[in-house]
This record gives sequence, C-alpha cells and structure tokens, in this order.
Amino acid sequence: MVDNIFPHWMLPAYFLIISKLSEVLFSAIRQISGDHQSWSWESVELEKEIYHLRVAYNYITKVSQTEDHSDLRFRILTNLANTLNHTGRSAEAIALWDKVLAKHPNYGMSALNRGYAIYWYGRYLYDPGHQTLFLNESYHQVKQSLSFDIENHAIEGISEWLKYLLEIGSWENFNFHQEPESRGRSKREKTYRTWCINNRLFLNPLNDLWNTDIVANDVLTFPSVIIKLEENPSSSPPEVYGIYNQLKQEYVSARYMLFNAIEESQEAIHFSDKRVLLYNMLDYREYRLWIEKAKMAFLGAHAIFDKIAYLVNKYWSLELPARKINFTSCWFNNGNPAKGLAKPFASSENWALRGLYWLSKDFKETNESQVQPEAWHIAQIRNHIAHKYLKVFDHMLVDTEGWRKRTGHEWEYPISDQELINQTLQLLSLVRNALIYVSLAAHHDEQKKRTMHGDEMLGVMLLHKIKDSQRF
Repeated sequence: MVDNIFPHWMLPAYFLIISKLSEVLFSAIRQISGDHQSWSWESVELEKEIYHLRVAYNYITKVSQTEDHSDLRFRILTNLANTLNHTGRSAEAIALWDKVLAKHPNYGMSALNRGYAIYWYGRYLYDPGHQTLFLNESYHQVKQSLSFDIENHAIEGISEWLKYLLEIGSWENFNFHQEPESRGRSKREKTYRTWCINNRLFLNPLNDLWNTDIVANDVLTFPSVIIKLEENPSSSPPEVYGIYNQLKQEYVSARYMLFNAIEESQEAIHFSDKRVLLYNMLDYREYRLWIEKAKMAFLGAHAIFDKIAYLVNKYWSLELPARKINFTSCWFNNGNPAKGLAKPFASSENWALRGLYWLSKDFKETNESQVQPEAWHIAQIRNHIAHKYLKVFDHMLVDTEGWRKRTGHEWEYPISDQELINQTLQLLSLVRNALIYVSLAAHHDEQKKRTMHGDEMLGVMLLHKIKDSQRF
C-alpha cells in the first residue's frame, strides 16, 4: 500500500519520518510518566525510543551528506546518545556525541550532555587518577558548552553545575600534561595500537576521552573486592579475578585477530591458501585465510557475552545453574524473564550495572522487547559461522543485502567481506564496553559494602601482576 502512495526512492525518507515521529512520541511518553527520573530498570517506551532512533539513523545514513543538507542525522545521533546514556551505556553515548562533534564542534546539546555523562562515568571509576581526569574533562566540556548555541533556560543549570564541580576540585588551575609514550617497538605494533586507539578498543576508560598515546594499554581490571575470610580459606585470589583475566585475554586476542585479518585482506594471497583445489561458483565468493580469521574473531568476541554472564552470576551471587546462564537471561529470577528481575538488580541504583543490562537487550530478537534493529542479522551471522554456512562475497561485486531479502537462509547466509569486518568491529566495541560496565558496576557495589562495614577490621590481600616476561 505504501508503494502506491510514495515512489520507491522516497521510501527511506518516509520511514525516516515515521521513525522520527515515533521517537519523539515515545520520548514524550517516557518523560510524562516520569521515567527519566526513576531508577526503573524496565521501560517499554525507552526500548522503542532506542529502536526507532536506530532505524531512523540507519535510513538517513543511506543518503550522502552532500545530498542531505539538514542536520537531521546529527540530531538523531544526539538523541540516541542521550537515551543510551540514560540507560547507563555511557561509553557508547560518548562515542556518538564525539561523532557529532567531529562534524559540528559547536553542537551545543551534544557538547553539554557529553560533559555531564563524563562526570557520572568518572564517578564510577575505581582508579582515583582516572577519576580526576574525567572530572576535569567534564568541567571544561560543560564550561565550553556555554559558548555554543544553548537554550537560555539551560544556562542557569549549567552555571550551578560548574559551581558544584569547583567545590570538588580546582579545575581552572588543574594542569595535566600528557607525556609522549611509545606505541610499540615495531612498525606493525605501532600500527596495531593506533588502530585500537582510533576504534576505541582499549580496555582503558581514557580511550573514551582521548586518542593519544596515554590510552594505548589495557589497564582496566576487576576492582578491589571485600570477602569474608571463611569464603576464601585457601588465601588464593578470589575467582572473579581469574574470570576477568580470561575474558580480557579472549577479548584482546579476538581484537588482534580482526586487525590481522584486515591487514591480510590488503595483501597477496597467503601461502596456506595456495595449492588448495576449489571450484569457481561464478558468484564472486571469497575463499581466503583472512576471511576465516575475521569469522573466528566474530565468533570469539560473541562468545564473551555469555561468559560475562558467568561473572555476573558469580559476583552477584545469583546461584543460577550453569545450563541457565546466558547474557540475555541471567538478569532474571531463575534465568526466566517471565519471573521478573532478580533481587540484586530489581532495586539497584547502580548506573553501570543497568548499562550492562541494557546492553544485553541489543541481542534480543523478540518483537515485544527489541532495541537493536540488526539483532536478527547479528544472530544469523553467529549462527551460520558456528553451525551452518556463512557465504562471504566481494563487496564491490555483490549486493548481499539485496540477496538476503530475496532468498531463504535455512542453511546459508550471504554477507559481504566489508560487512563482516564492520560487524565484527562493532561487536568488539560492545564487548569492550560490557567489560568496562561490569568493572564499574562491581566497584560501585564494593563502595556500598565499605560504607556498610564502616570501621570493621579489613585485611588486605595484595594481587601480583603477571609481567609480560612471565607469560609462559
């Protein structure tokens, strides 16, 4: 019926308008209901708001910026960042605001909201040095926004916020100089670390602020925890550190595997691909080692989410049986969404933990609860790599998106080589953010424990770092 009213080329604009109107409607409903001030972990309106903003952005990005003379894509990105930040997904929100500010440095609402979010992000960090840098960045970002096009009614609130920040620290006199640091010894290592910096892939919160040498390391770990002596009679480090170690190692390995695949995609055919008898299917399908490395990076990254669920189960004492632990259901009583949120989460005012929960919604494919329009697509890629047949084609020669719409995918699924790279890169970014959120969330709850224990006697167990030379 739509085709009878609008010409085919206008359909993206039509759906964009519908999605934008839906976003405004759901945002209004959310604010009228007071959800923007509550700590409710669930909100159907918020889910729909995120979903429709993403749909709108997906459509408008198909129009080149030379043809689109409006700032609509940047307003959509700003609103999406605002909404994600509201759920606790601060790292992703900052990345979106930075995307806007890269094109429009004076975009007032993006600059202002970025400054506020950096403050809250910083308050959740366990490293006092990092926390100081975040608060300083927040102050100067919010102050700078006053020189931009900000609505008059917001100026008084901004001034009060700046006054509050100055009560915490003397940010006008704070001087932090970033000393040049090495990104590695070899040209290849420097290229790798630069690629990680530019794609915000380091497990280092500072990588959400800057793209300088100082962020080129994976320093984030699980925070200090308080445990009862009887819970750890062997005096060995609590197992949560071992779990987090393993998650970090799997993440950095998948990250490098994708980097290596991208590098090899520009090089001559690898010797391991030679002297292998294959038949030409006349469809521009690709058979290369780098393709298989990209698949393995995708699969390895995706698997980390369910392993994060094991860490959530362990740290927050959910006592779920192993067979019921996965990233999308570990949040609920007995692992069943129909039974409601588990007690540690239902009344929690842990912003980072809520962010981790809302990140898990990106992988839900049900129409009743969906925030990611590409959730089904991501699931199909994973499923076909692991169990079926992912067919990878040259992106310059085959329209795989159109192919997917025309054919069934019972046992095969077509995707372009560039799409495989982009989807894996986005997945790695989500894993990285999830690992940050779980660390910040645990630190928040540990701070509450310290307040509860007060002056009780607390012993200290020192954890020894594994040096690079000791990685046998």
